[in-house]
Amino acid sequence: MREYLLYIKVSGGAAQAHITPCFQVDQAFWREREGAQLYVIGKSKSLALAFSLRGELNNALGDHAFTEKSVDSYRALASAHVREATVLYGKQAAGMTPIEKEWLSLESVGGSGEQADTLPLSPSSKDTLEDTDELKRESERLLAWMSGRALLWDEVGVLLNKKGWAPRSLEYCFQWMILSGKAERRPGIEWRIRRSWLRHRMLFTCARCGSEQTIVLTRCHSCRQGCAYCTECLDMGRSKCCTPYFCVPRQKASQAYEAVSPGKLCERTVNRGFTGERMAGTSYERRAALLDWQGTYSPMQKMAAEKARQFVASDRPGLGEFLLWAVCGAGKTELLFPSVAETLRAGGQVLIATPRKDVVLELAPRIAKVFPNARVIAVHGSSTEKWEDSDITIATTHQVMRFYHRFPLVVLDEVDAFPYHNNPVLYRVVSRAVQPGGKILYLSATPPRYLQKRLVPKRAQSHMHSRTHVLLPGRYHGSPLPVPLVCTVRGLHKHLSAGRSIRPLLETLAASLDGGRQVFVFVPRVDQVPVVLGYLQRRLPGYSQAMAGVHAADPEREEKVRLFRAKQLLVMVTTTILERGVTIPRSDVIVVGTEAPVFDEASLVQIAGRVGRSSDAPSGTVLFIEEYRTSASRAAIRQINRMNQLAASLQQAGGQS
Repeated sequence: MREYLLYIKVSGGAAQAHITPCFQVDQAFWREREGAQLYVIGKSKSLALAFSLRGELNNALGDHAFTEKSVDSYRALASAHVREATVLYGKQAAGMTPIEKEWLSLESVGGSGEQADTLPLSPSSKDTLEDTDELKRESERLLAWMSGRALLWDEVGVLLNKKGWAPRSLEYCFQWMILSGKAERRPGIEWRIRRSWLRHRMLFTCARCGSEQTIVLTRCHSCRQGCAYCTECLDMGRSKCCTPYFCVPRQKASQAYEAVSPGKLCERTVNRGFTGERMAGTSYERRAALLDWQGTYSPMQKMAAEKARQFVASDRPGLGEFLLWAVCGAGKTELLFPSVAETLRAGGQVLIATPRKDVVLELAPRIAKVFPNARVIAVHGSSTEKWEDSDITIATTHQVMRFYHRFPLVVLDEVDAFPYHNNPVLYRVVSRAVQPGGKILYLSATPPRYLQKRLVPKRAQSHMHSRTHVLLPGRYHGSPLPVPLVCTVRGLHKHLSAGRSIRPLLETLAASLDGGRQVFVFVPRVDQVPVVLGYLQRRLPGYSQAMAGVHAADPEREEKVRLFRAKQLLVMVTTTILERGVTIPRSDVIVVGTEAPVFDEASLVQIAGRVGRSSDAPSGTVLFIEEYRTSASRAAIRQINRMNQLAASLQQAGGQS
């Protein structure tokens, strides 16, 4: 297990505390640059403890002038902080006992000044620092691989293994990057002491996802200290107090190019199928930005796409967010093309983040087709491309946790959808993926109220567009959105369980199937999928073999959706996992049980938007069946009617002009 040395660097009268797992690297670095004096405070196996102590020492160093005689007082300050943290941790870890004598410990390791230069490396560091030039080259190479990423220690190993590269000493390389200001090392779980008149306590925060409420204290057999881990992002790997978490901002192409020895082709370009031209920043950007799209925009689409492009191209300070509010079936993906091309042309990379894996799988081939010279990857939990580099990355919002200050443009699709909506963890990780000064483009048919309030100004004379939003109320083919019909059936769920006839459901479904159409049947809960599916199969036996049910945990989910797209299945009973991102031409929708809380206004608008999306079949049936009258279904209908009216008025104004 690595140990972290805490020391104070003094140079030119300025003093600052530092952390290192390999003191020899720090000695060489400071000797080369400043000839600074290094005063060792102690060492610990807990990175979170060393991180907290560094903060305490830097606060103290900022309040008082440093003198050599004050070194002992800073050591005493550190020891007092450790004792206080040990007591507080023990209280909060009630019922557990420490592995060692104390929950947290800081070992003394010797003197100061010249004595510090003779301190041994930590036990985990066996290499000697013989060739500083070689270390610099390897650090620059690592910098190129890690550019724009935020990874735990184990994830770094997976990344480099995928790249087929193993540096002589990874720990040395990272420390050189950190001292050079090109990377940051943090503990996976950070803690601080909050002091109040009532009681003092330790507050824990996950450095990766930012969560504070999902931290579990534990006896850690790795660091043998008081430790903790986060359950919020556990599926992405265990983030702990003793786990190093590396954040490396994206390097410019010229910086990354310097990591390659002259005359050699960078492995990064080989993996991406590029030539060295990409790294040198010549004409690759122009080719990657080539847009091979044969479609045309309607006048409303053209206006919306251009407003979004102008936002992306603008260098106006403070203009970092833009809402593209477009109804279901308006061609939102196509509206992105000019903005994506603008970013690629400037040499930037684009992230399109969406809450659903299904949407990632649908978007990736569409984007790759229209940008044939760009490298496009799909990143989700089971993706084999998550460690690759690209021009356009299409990812689920959870996978965005592994990016850090990487993209000048982040497109957030379906900002109102679960799990992104009202999830502060995903808010933070998406914002962190944007480069400083970069742009976030929100894309939604049903933007949440807080986003409307922030980006749609009330004082604007026209609410159709402003410098922070554009509204597209009509579909690309010009036909109106299908307006849902509402039917109230008393005892709806008792009828389903008993197998009794529900005429609106059966008659609407039979009419759609007899007319050669496919049907989505939405239900509010997973346990209702087999109930409704069995009911329909018994009531319409002639179509029973063409029916299926699907939900998020269904192991055959992707195959069933594929068969539905291929028209081998005609009826799909589903939860809200298919309310967005799936386009089936000539399809109708029935929602069973709209009184359920999961079917709010936004969800019902999205579900209704599955119908009439193709120009050859722009209309269809949307039926809401509910056990009692609900406000959500009426609000969804009002919103759809409002958008239809706005679209009609714009079309009329365009025709008159």
